[in-house]
Amino acid sequence: MMDTTKVRQSTQKLEAEVIDEYGRMVELLDRMSNSAHELSSLPPYLLEGLLPLERKMGLVLTLFKASVWSVLVQKQRESENRQR
Repeated sequence: MMDTTKVRQSTQKLEAEVIDEYGRMVELLDRMSNSAHELSSLPPYLLEGLLPLERKMGLVLTLFKASVWSVLVQKQRESENRQR
């Protein structure tokens, strides 16, 4: 019983941390979206100078997705190893 309670508490704490991180990520994405909206109203010649930034942002997003995928795969493997 004691182990189950500890596991539950640990899981709840971890879930709260993950939710907090998602909240921070939402705030950052909102700020990025607002910045992108402001930038979209700039004259075309200024926008052309932003193409390299757009490519870099795309790369960051790709790396973020890969990192999340890697963490999920790692957790799944750890879970499978514990079940064996």
